[in-house]
Amino acid sequence: MTGRLLDAMAHSAARRYGSERVSELAHALQCGELAQAAGADPELTLACLLHDVGRFAVDQSLVFDRLGGARAGGRGHHEVGADLIAPFVPERVAWLVRMHADAKRYLCTTEPGYHQTLSPASQHTLTLQGGLMSPEEIAGHALHPWLADALRLRRWDDLAKVVGKATQPLEAWAPLLRTYFG
Repeated sequence: MTGRLLDAMAHSAARRYGSERVSELAHALQCGELAQAAGADPELTLACLLHDVGRFAVDQSLVFDRLGGARAGGRGHHEVGADLIAPFVPERVAWLVRMHADAKRYLCTTEPGYHQTLSPASQHTLTLQGGLMSPEEIAGHALHPWLADALRLRRWDDLAKVVGKATQPLEAWAPLLRTYFG
């Protein structure tokens, strides 16, 4: 599985991350490095590196929350990606990948001004991912033991869109991936 992920990530270097000005690979590497630099533990760092795995390692006809709009019968990239990696990683990692879209919804609902910090593409996908949360949804997430980690991942996700930012090569992440994926 490590080889499959590395190959999918390598191929994602040729694709722009939605309408952002960075590639999907650059976004993943930047997000992983932001977590690493902040002292995140290996599980949170892995979740940051792979949070968008549903954008580059699965059949995109299964994914509805692309910039082009919803597709009948599709699921969000966060759901498809979490399902892909769940058999290999601790529950927390899969939950964080699944939660990163809802973390955006949570922050947009609970933090005044957060929505304005999002890129136009991220603002658009917010609507595809359910928009603002209801009070019931907020209450359901507020006490989750991993919510703080999901919000950290979300903020690093938002910052990981810097054009031309130097990062470690993809191969530097192979040992972490092998730890979980064999």
